[in-house]
Parts: sequence; structure tokens; C-alpha cells
Amino acid sequence: MADHALMVADTSHPLVDLSLVIGQEFPDVETCRRTLKDIAIALHFDLRIVKSDRSRFIAKCSKEGCPWRVHVAKCPGVPTFSIRTLHGEHTCEGVRDLHHQQASVGWVARSVEARIRDNPQYKPKEILQDIRDQHGVAVSYMQAWRGKERSMAALHGTFEEGYRLLPAYCEQLRKTNPGSVASVFATGQENCFQRLFISYRASIYGFITACRPLLELDKAELKGKYLGALLCAAAVDADDALFPLAIAIVDVESDENWMWFMSELRKLLGVNTENMPRLTILSERQRGIVDAVETHFPSALHGFCLRYVSENFRDTFKNTKLVNIFWNAVYALTTVEFESKIAEMMEISQEVIQWFQLFPPQLWAVAYFEGVRYNHFTLGVTEMLYNWALECHELPIVQMMEHIRNQLTTWFNNRREMGMRWTSILVPSAEKRISEAIADAHCYQVLRANEVEFEIVSTERTNIVDIRSRVCSCRHWQLYGLPCAHAAAALISCGQNAHLFAEPCFTVGSYRETYSQMIHPIPDKSAWNELGEGADGGAAKLDITIRPPKIRRPPGRPKKKVLRVENLKRPKRVVQCGRCHLLGHSQKKCTMPI
Repeated sequence: MADHALMVADTSHPLVDLSLVIGQEFPDVETCRRTLKDIAIALHFDLRIVKSDRSRFIAKCSKEGCPWRVHVAKCPGVPTFSIRTLHGEHTCEGVRDLHHQQASVGWVARSVEARIRDNPQYKPKEILQDIRDQHGVAVSYMQAWRGKERSMAALHGTFEEGYRLLPAYCEQLRKTNPGSVASVFATGQENCFQRLFISYRASIYGFITACRPLLELDKAELKGKYLGALLCAAAVDADDALFPLAIAIVDVESDENWMWFMSELRKLLGVNTENMPRLTILSERQRGIVDAVETHFPSALHGFCLRYVSENFRDTFKNTKLVNIFWNAVYALTTVEFESKIAEMMEISQEVIQWFQLFPPQLWAVAYFEGVRYNHFTLGVTEMLYNWALECHELPIVQMMEHIRNQLTTWFNNRREMGMRWTSILVPSAEKRISEAIADAHCYQVLRANEVEFEIVSTERTNIVDIRSRVCSCRHWQLYGLPCAHAAAALISCGQNAHLFAEPCFTVGSYRETYSQMIHPIPDKSAWNELGEGADGGAAKLDITIRPPKIRRPPGRPKKKVLRVENLKRPKRVVQCGRCHLLGHSQKKCTMPI
């Protein structure tokens, strides 16, 4: 048995000190009990507790006739315990199978705590496999699951505690980030959680001051103990990265909760700016979102996410040729081009007319949609939300919001540092597009009509450019906010710098301003006041105990898995030539005569 114990100590349980000596001390009886259990598991013998109380702990090997025995007693006048007697030799053969009586849920929780701290997505099946590999012990899936739940509660608190801490958390957020909005709402006589809305002052300032007037709206279902949904309104910064403006967690996705979310968003923007820009809003246009936008942002131009529209078209017709023509129609810059593509589609299937009645082109087609999308046609916020849902669904609600805050803080810091390193007029993505337009501009003949109007002639067509109004008849300049090749040709011909005619939201200065404010950390919850009077801006006072929603995750394995990012279908990318501006080939492969 001694040789076997040495082998186990060297390979299976390197973190447990297997030595016991008379006089060895433990801080308390619980530490003593845990240590002896760890040794029993490592040396593969069953431990039977003979006596355990406030003053002593006596245990022996459970095998009849084996002399192994330990007697631990409390030291007088101090809380420590020490080993008084010890018979350290085993004469039994120990536990021969993989199941061990001492491998309880509590032991599993202690064993995986460090790993779960680093990786909350540590799965029960991974836990039971790792315990078997590292300790030579078999635990059931339910033991692994319960052990993880207990470890998560020890590290992050319980789900129930998370809801109870929400009023204090919102108060701390408003206190550490002045000007931010953080409010929690409860419902019913039991004060069950209903809604949480958070928007940081740094995000509000960045959006109003420097971002383009474009918002994406979407949601992700939460798969935690009490389910719920994560709602988000996100903008896009100068370099085309997502910029979350407002986040909400609601007990259930519903028309009523979307109406509330857009109401909070409208109040937030109304308080912080006198001149509300005319927003372009993109979403999947569910009925609840459409009604909420029409109610609270009546002047906004609300368009479809192209991913959603294209998937519906593809699934409806299941015709590759028709889908390819559809994408050509989507990106057609003029109504004439668009209608010609519709005519091509109708030759293949007359049913496209009925489909266009369900999805009017005015809500998604480049030629007809009146909003300015700045080359953003699909919802990038969808992937971000599903990432958050995957990373946070096992965390209590306060830890979930802290995870999101930490990620936002990291984005702000990294992008602020990156912006300070740039020396160009425009951000890199805009610089690249302007450079391509300037390169293509040399292919055109420029005729100047007056100080501001130019006629740009090519073998394909003639376009009219007005550099004062920043308009080109091809509509590219108006739609994307950057001078097209025709505009670049006109500007170069009169000695102007095309970079200076981009929309201000594409400048490095705007980018730096977007991330100029800080998102400040929130103190540890041990420093919060859970009782007291609520601060202004919160919908729940601190003396109200918020309870979890009544909706709970049903038992058993979920019927549907959380949608993973790699499963999000992306719309087919249509290549457009920068030389002749036709679709289907790149500038390098262009064979059209100019």
C-alpha cells in the first residue's frame, strides 16, 4: 500500500501534501477535515469519521482490521487543532474501483474552483473527465454539475443575490461614472425583477459628439437560471467598429419591453443633446421594435438588416441565380439599375412580386432606402450580443454587467491608445477607400461647368458632381459619406484635397473624441451600501429587495442550443469594381474599356 500511495502522490494528486505527523496543526476543524479527505482520495482509501465536534476530530480507515487512525484535538486557548495520535500505516489494499466515498459535491467544488475562476464556461463533462485524469476518481455528471454550481456561487455569489444587489450596483455605477444612466425596475407585490437599463456617460458622449447618426438594435436570449433577454443599441465608430450605447436586461423579450427600452433611449439622448440628429436605425424590424421606433423616434429612418432580408429571400426561392440577381439589386445605386434587376428576377419567377410586398425595397435597397447607412447593411451587434450571452449566461446578473463593463473599458482604452498613434487625416478604413477612389479618378475626363459643378466623363456614363453640396449623380458620395471616384476626379482637377471632403465622422479627430471619456471601475460589493436612500435616476430604492423573475429555466437539457457566432449566416459579399463600378469582378481583373 505504501508503494501504491507514493505512486498516487507523484502522479495523480501533486497539489496535496500527503504527509501527516504528530503535532501538525490546522487553522480549524474544517481545514483538518478537508485535508484528511484530500489525503484519503489521493491515497485511494476510504475514511470513516469516528468523532467530529468543536474540540476533536477522530477518523480511521473504513476497512475492517486496518490500523490507520488519526486523532486531532483543539489546542487550548487558540482556534487551531493539532494531531495528537497517528497510526499512519495501511495494511488494507485500499479502494480498487474509481468511485470514492469522499469525492463529494463539496470536494468537487473545491477541486475546480481555480479553473472556474479563469473559465466560467468550464463544462460538467470536462470537469468529470479532468477529475478522473488528475485524481483517479470517477464522479457522476450530476456531481460535476452541482460542484460547478457550488463553486460558481462561492466565487460570484448566487443568482438570487445578484438580483438583490442590483439597486446598490446601479447606485455605485452612477456614483463612479457621473452622467451615466443605471436604473432597475421590479414588478408585482413581491418586487420580482423586470428590467435593467445601463448606459455609460462615456458612451453617451462618444455617440452624440463624434459617431455617425446610425444605430443598430438587436437582442440575445439568455440561458441562465432565470432566462431573460439582453437588448442593445449600438452605434458604429469612425473606423467601423461597434460602439455599444445602451444595454438592457429584461425578464422576457416582448413588445412592451422594446417600447420601454426605446423610451429610455429617447430620454437618454433627449437629455444629453438639444439638436437630435435624424437617426438611421437598423434592425430585423419585428413588430415590437417597429412600433417602439415609430413611437419614440418618429423621424428616424428604420431599415431592415440585410442578413435577415437575404436569408428570407434565399430560403423562400432556393434559386442560386435568383439570389445572385437579388444581391445585384440590393447594391444598385440608382432606381433605374434596381428596376432592371427586378425585371430580370421576374423573368425567372413572378412570385418575387409577392415577396417584395412583404419586404418593401424602401426598407433595404440602396437605391430606395432614404437613411444613410455608411456601408453598414447588416447587424454587427448580433455577434457581440451572442458572445456576451455565451460568456455570461452562467453568471449572476451583477457579474454579467461587470463582465460587459470590463470589456467596454478594454475597448475604450485600446482604441483610445490606437487613435493617438494615428497621424493621418482620416481613420485607416476611410483612408483606404479614399486612396482607391483617387486611384480610380485618373480614368475619367473632367469638364468644369462652374466653381462647384463638374461633369465627369467615361466610356460608360457621365456623372455630375457638386463639390459644395457634396453630391454626385452616382449617389455613392451621399450614401457612404466619402468622395467617390467621380468626386475625387473633380476635386483633384481643382487642386482640392479629397480627404478633406469626407464626412467629419470619418476623421481621426472624431475617432479620438469618441473614446476620449473614461469608463471608471466600480468598487467591490463589500464596499457598497445595500441599505439607504436611492440616488436620483434609479427606479428602485435601495431599501427594496428585488427578487428573481418568476420565469425559470426548465429542468433537463435545453431543446435548443445558444446560437454560436460561427452559425450566424453571413450575406454573400458582392464585389464591385473600383474602375468601371460594375458588380461581379474586382478592379485588378477589370477588362472593360475606359
